[in-house]
Amino acid sequence: MTIRWFYILLVFVPLFSYAQGNFGYYSHSELLKQHPRHSSVEADYNDLLVLCNKEVERNERELTRLYVSFLEGQKSFPEPIMRKRQKELQELVDKSVVFRKQIKEWLVEARDSLYSPLDSSIDSAVAKVCQYNNLAYVIDVDKAGYAYVNPAYGFDVTAAVLSTLANNGIPQKVYATGHVNAPAPIDEENALPKDSVKQETATGQQQEEVATEKKQDVIQEENNN
Repeated sequence: MTIRWFYILLVFVPLFSYAQGNFGYYSHSELLKQHPRHSSVEADYNDLLVLCNKEVERNERELTRLYVSFLEGQKSFPEPIMRKRQKELQELVDKSVVFRKQIKEWLVEARDSLYSPLDSSIDSAVAKVCQYNNLAYVIDVDKAGYAYVNPAYGFDVTAAVLSTLANNGIPQKVYATGHVNAPAPIDEENALPKDSVKQETATGQQQEEVATEKKQDVIQEENNN
């Protein structure tokens, strides 16, 4: 009996939270692209990539030079020398393959090391925004693989997380269209121009002034009688 109730709670509690709209969602990859420090980290990685590519190209040029030299001299080489040169060349080819593999693996590790602080800061900012806005949970749509999240039932925390990152980790408020605590969207097309609003305000003030003057005239006339 206890096990059955456990499974019932396991299934329906998340559904109840979803129905209440008490959750957030974001894309970690999109947040990473817009991270305040992304440009500097990407520049550092690109510098490393350029250096590694130059070294790989230098190694390949040296290997090509030795191979051409071997082809040019193999006809005149005695058998022992030709076999020795051929063995040396094969060793260099094998070392070159290993070197390219090592460079590729090292670049992956270097990129992970450079971006790890950014990933950690995003995770920390998401947690702070979640707690500050009393959200039950936050979904990373990159990992969850959701094709679509209805904004009427969840909060897109992207803007709040970016603002938190830009404000030294101070959590920010989250809003979502469709929620009662969300600010009403501004209808830019039907909104009156600022000049028109000012003109209407001025016209209203003039009407009040005219009404006040008329009222004073009536009172003065009654006093005279």
